[in-house]
Amino acid sequence: MPESKIHRIHAYPARFPAFLVNNAFSYAEQQGVEVKRVADVFCGSGTVAYEAAARNIEFWGCDINPVATLIARVKGSRFEPSGFEERADRIAKQFEIASRLPTLSAGAIQKLVPWYEASQFDDLARLSNAIASEVGCESEEAMAFQCAFSAILKPASQWRLRSTKPSKDHSKRPLPVLEAFRRQCRLMASAWSEIAHIPRPESEIVCGNVIEVERPGSAIDLIVTSPPYATSYEYADLHQLSALWLGFVDDHRDLRPGVIGTSSRRANLATAIRDLNSVGLQIVFSLFDKDRCLAEAVARYFLDMQKVAKRCHDFLRSGGISVFVIGNTQLNGVRIDNANHLVESLLEAGFIDVRVVKRHLSNKPNTPYRLPNGRLSSSRTSMEIYAEEYIVMAQRR
Repeated sequence: MPESKIHRIHAYPARFPAFLVNNAFSYAEQQGVEVKRVADVFCGSGTVAYEAAARNIEFWGCDINPVATLIARVKGSRFEPSGFEERADRIAKQFEIASRLPTLSAGAIQKLVPWYEASQFDDLARLSNAIASEVGCESEEAMAFQCAFSAILKPASQWRLRSTKPSKDHSKRPLPVLEAFRRQCRLMASAWSEIAHIPRPESEIVCGNVIEVERPGSAIDLIVTSPPYATSYEYADLHQLSALWLGFVDDHRDLRPGVIGTSSRRANLATAIRDLNSVGLQIVFSLFDKDRCLAEAVARYFLDMQKVAKRCHDFLRSGGISVFVIGNTQLNGVRIDNANHLVESLLEAGFIDVRVVKRHLSNKPNTPYRLPNGRLSSSRTSMEIYAEEYIVMAQRR
């Protein structure tokens, strides 16, 4: 069965496959768990949130990336398709008379300009001003059009298509801004038409780090999530155009602190060894002789994931289930066994009945890792492609 069109309203790297969410619900049912409230602690673009709504199940989620939570909230919205397209037409009319002056900081403009032809940048500023003039900035409808605007920022730029790192394609012919916006709004209207029958249960999506956010107001029955991998994607960089244009930050690098899996955060190994579990210690010591900075970054990731396991245990009701989708990598020839580290973390957090299922991925795209200086490694001597993922399931006592 094909995925709902709503999952395609905004590109998102390493998006969670909807069928895995279905499998998690089936597993909970097999275990005799009645799921009335589900959560995703790395909610990304909201796949789990939508699949929960399709079952009329309440949802709670969080993500540190404000672009992700915007997309997730919009995917959980419901708009009358023809009315949405009519409002898009009015925005297009406003575009013709809107100012070309962007309402952004000088720092944000400086970082955005290199990605665009001058005419494209001017037209994006006009479109942004037209959206604000027509629907404002705070309403649910405003978020939907901000999402539409965000979705066209890369197609309208010189950003290399399907690149796993920020890079320019000087031969690329970017889409005309207004044409791209109209096409995007038609896609979104079509997606809402397709899901008009889907209920809209209670949903809360928080922008914040799972380690630090307040726990959900009600206990969770099922957590379904896919954590980031150690030093792979730098999501703050991949979403920099949207983060800057939408005014979330004046410098996309400000989004890196607190991100789990970023290479910009490292642990003090002298203190980390006190808190790392045995799997984490073995891997970090194996890396230490080859690249101390990389060992520090991986240690920070493992320490964060141990805290994530404890928070998930705290969020669940007694008997509740967590389902994690996580993959392993190799860095500098060292196997980074994220799945095994997670299993030990879950057991130490108090989970029971931990089960692991391996997924073989024959068509998994190459995933680079971040060096401690922020660069993406492409050297075969320092990076190995992974072609495996694991589904880790655990139950709270």
